[in-house]
Amino acid sequence: MADHKEVANYDVEAAGDASPARGVAPLAALIGRCAERGRGIGQRASWTQGLGFRLRLLLTLGATLGAIGVLGYVLLAGQLRADQIKEYERTQRNDALILEAAGRSVPNVSATDPVFQELVTSMGQRPGVTETILINPHDAVVASKYAAAEGTTDPDPRLLSALSHGTSYGGHDDDPGRTRDYEFVAPVSLPGGRYAFQTSFDHRTLDRTLGDLRQSVGLIWLLALVAGGLVFHCVGGRSLMRSHQIALRRATRDGLTDLHNHGAFRDELATAIAQAARYEEPLSLLLLDLDDFTLFNDRYGHSRGDQLLIDVATVLRDGRPSDRVFRIGSDEFGLLLPHTDAAGACVRARRLLRALADLPVRASIGISGTAREIAGEVLRAQAGAALTQARRHGGSDVVHFHEIGNAVTLVSPDKQQALVRMLDLGALTACYQPIWDLEHRTLLGIEALGRPDQSFGFAGPADAFDVAEQIGRVHALDVLCATRALAIGPDLPPGALLFINLSPQTLDLDTDGDDWFSVAVERARLEPGRVVIEVTERFGGRTDAVVSTLHRLRAAGFKLALDDVGTGNAGLEMLRALDADFVKIDRSVVTAATTEPTARAVLMAMATFGSGTGAYVIAEGIEDQETLRFVTGLSQAAETIIRGGQGYGLGRPSAEIDPAPPMLLHS
Repeated sequence: MADHKEVANYDVEAAGDASPARGVAPLAALIGRCAERGRGIGQRASWTQGLGFRLRLLLTLGATLGAIGVLGYVLLAGQLRADQIKEYERTQRNDALILEAAGRSVPNVSATDPVFQELVTSMGQRPGVTETILINPHDAVVASKYAAAEGTTDPDPRLLSALSHGTSYGGHDDDPGRTRDYEFVAPVSLPGGRYAFQTSFDHRTLDRTLGDLRQSVGLIWLLALVAGGLVFHCVGGRSLMRSHQIALRRATRDGLTDLHNHGAFRDELATAIAQAARYEEPLSLLLLDLDDFTLFNDRYGHSRGDQLLIDVATVLRDGRPSDRVFRIGSDEFGLLLPHTDAAGACVRARRLLRALADLPVRASIGISGTAREIAGEVLRAQAGAALTQARRHGGSDVVHFHEIGNAVTLVSPDKQQALVRMLDLGALTACYQPIWDLEHRTLLGIEALGRPDQSFGFAGPADAFDVAEQIGRVHALDVLCATRALAIGPDLPPGALLFINLSPQTLDLDTDGDDWFSVAVERARLEPGRVVIEVTERFGGRTDAVVSTLHRLRAAGFKLALDDVGTGNAGLEMLRALDADFVKIDRSVVTAATTEPTARAVLMAMATFGSGTGAYVIAEGIEDQETLRFVTGLSQAAETIIRGGQGYGLGRPSAEIDPAPPMLLHS
């Protein structure tokens, strides 16, 4: 197993200094088995589906012809039985007429009369006839096929009915020993009175005829199945099979890149995990996302964007035959690497980044791996968390889940369902924290903070947004939070601003021109100039798209605020590109600046730069008099550089708004 894994890995440098001649045949055999087993993951489903369709089609054709054959046999057998019974009845009726004609030529009928005995006996000798008897008006047998029956009586009620009422009968014999034979009774008028003539026919004669019919129908059905199948195949079957194969391909393939699609990815992920667990082999999953693809699409057009996706797919295909490549989203791709451990997966990922460097796009890659049976959702969630971390590094990076496993908590299915239910029910409220102008001790504005309903099990809004980020519902959660926040519109204090947080992911998705936020503000009857959009600097890889959306919102009249300044890696860049109206220094920097020189330097740099751009600088985390005195004492060239403040000392989040200055400002 160790040799197998080593050969399968992409880390070819780990193979050591083995000579080229040594182990060539075993290596080739192992590689061939690896490739064949990898191809089998995807081909097995397609081959099985195609064969299954052919079998179902053949069974449908056979069942249809079989139903027609059975129906035809039933109808023909019924008609044949009816015709045969009529023939028996006609024969028996003719025999009765012969007996009546003989009676008219014989003046006296008796049991010993040789004419009737000879006639009845000869009638009984015909093929298929099992019994013939002639009974006189006294219910005595005067002639029979069997001489021993003469002189006896027959209590058959049909014979008695024929003697007394002159009725005829045709049907099955009621004799328990011959229940399948056919019996016919007819009254016969002879000089001595009314007689009864009975003839019984053997059922085996009709059964043989029906058996021959059954064989003929079966042979015809078989010939019809073969001939019909050949005709169907020649006339339209091949076209139907080809159309079915095309439909199957389209159902599991992406129409643009011809890669396997998201549905195929789900199916093959489960199969690959089960196979890796069975053979105790490593399996790696790579999730690749194109950085700033939305901006590229908007800038150069969809045709260029489509061509870029095709070029990326071409690069991704350039790997081992056993690797499986999928397009699972607009600009997101997945790669299943069987027989590949963490080191080999990282080598493969970095090769991909180098190959993609020739294209006008960057990519981020997240990796997860397993050699045991786990849920496909878990493996994908791990790769997704690693991909998110790669984006936070600024994009064009590779992160394996084992590097961040201790710092990342994967979302459980229960929490995912809880968030979806919360969004469906709108179970979220808004509270508001005041922001004060420190110089004039007046209310500058209020920041809206979403609070999930506690019954859904979220520790707070950050917990809810972490879950939303991992399942792709950040935009929906932002829309809900903003809608709840804007409900304060009619009660917003005069002159106060309403600060609303929007996540970078939401702003990125809104690059296509979605104006849902403007519509929501208009419904709340607020002027755009009284609404401040806060965006955090703690993100990477999507700066251009986010800034583009913010510029559009600014053009609509909204004010902009850069939040959490001092904690991310894009603060100065965002300050330069955004031209924000407000800059909010993160509370961790503010509280540490009173005692730590490094934090004080960061605070001064960010505040000075923000103030220099004309932004209104706000310090977060003001909780006591010492921090307030320190913040208000900072100045540059005799000018106060931090003009606003926010924190628990200046007011806690609440559903009620108190425009009166807090005691901390009075003191």
